[in-house]
Amino acid sequence: MASNPDFVQYIIDQCSGAGEIAVKKMMGDYCVYCDGTLFGLVCDNNLFIKPTYEGAAKLKEVVMRSPYPGAKEHFYIDDVDDRDYLTAIIRATVPALPKPKSKNPMLKKEKYVPASLDGVIPRNLVCSQELRAFFEQHLGKNFRYKVGFQRWLRENAGKTYRDAVEAYKSCL
Repeated sequence: MASNPDFVQYIIDQCSGAGEIAVKKMMGDYCVYCDGTLFGLVCDNNLFIKPTYEGAAKLKEVVMRSPYPGAKEHFYIDDVDDRDYLTAIIRATVPALPKPKSKNPMLKKEKYVPASLDGVIPRNLVCSQELRAFFEQHLGKNFRYKVGFQRWLRENAGKTYRDAVEAYKSCL
């Protein structure tokens, strides 16, 4: 049996004191997030919260149930009408949960544009349009990201952009 959207909205409202609450529908039920961290599930009009020691310390009674067949047990929250109670559990639980890992390794790379030629080339540099404009300022409008130059940038993190400009002019 799927969860009723009105019940899901009620849960969102009740949990809102803990932070920014969001839900994502998953096969008729819902994953519940606080400030971007998945902390619970709404399944069959019941609230389940991921178990943590910190969250258990805030529970009136620890009741463990599986939200759906085959799932790991979660804290079953029977008293969803006490807003302060829910807020306390969520505020204790969320910091104890691991932060979600980025699925896209490109997101870890920083788009960095140096302020001057004396700036240091960071690791995981992204060859962005903004960086291209920086190099065009110092090398002219004919500047192109050549494979050899991109390799030089990756292999020379820690050197300055002045070094990069000289390397581009001299041998690349």
